[in-house]
Amino acid sequence: MARAKLAVKSLLGSSDGFSMDRRALPGLIAGLAGCGLAVLGAVAGSPVLAVLAAACALGAGGSVVLVVDRLRRAERHAALAAVEATTLREAKAVVPQAPSPLVDPETGLPDGRFFELALETRVSAARRHLWPVSVVLVEVTPHPEHRLPDAVAAFNALLRSTLREADTICRLGPRTFALLLEDTNEAGGVWAAERLQAAVATDAIGARRLAGGVAAYPTHGLTAADVLGRARSALARAAAAAPLHGVGVVEVATIDALHRD
Repeated sequence: MARAKLAVKSLLGSSDGFSMDRRALPGLIAGLAGCGLAVLGAVAGSPVLAVLAAACALGAGGSVVLVVDRLRRAERHAALAAVEATTLREAKAVVPQAPSPLVDPETGLPDGRFFELALETRVSAARRHLWPVSVVLVEVTPHPEHRLPDAVAAFNALLRSTLREADTICRLGPRTFALLLEDTNEAGGVWAAERLQAAVATDAIGARRLAGGVAAYPTHGLTAADVLGRARSALARAAAAAPLHGVGVVEVATIDALHRD
């Protein structure tokens, strides 16, 4: 309801005076034309005018839908930008004396401290905007003949080229990486993990296994700590399981796990 009010206000007016988004003008003209044709059709009893009125109405509706969709996307991008800025401010405030600025020196990715702060902020934003957030933890195991630093560097490059720009990538440990996926449920998290596994299987990065654990807000927890805890448990199960095929197992946190963990 709030978004609908925002869209109508943005299309037709503002508190400072009447104004109109020019992108909505074709829809308004089509709507007015449709009303006129409908009246003429009713008076003259002409089915042709009725069909033209319906076409104008469809054009008006489509135009308005496109404008509202653009407004919704702009609102979402603004919200994500605000989340990013808030996360960085919180990071600087919480660890002002940290020896490194929340960055893993080997990969250049944010570290686990940044991930926890980012997850807390993302969950708060998701609670306000009613969209899901997924946490995907992956553990890479290099081939015995490959050095871990080389495999990590290659996997880091693969992560950057495979995931969306809006996704947050952090390094939690020597072989563990965390992905924070905006507006994504657990099914989308599994898809992201399996996409990485497929890339590992076809790319010579020196990885033998890639296990994944997925948890999502609000399905698997209502707080950042709960979601991260369920994702860690899912990753532990995936890492302990023997892969039946492919390069590893992807485990999803379950509702029952909320009572067992």
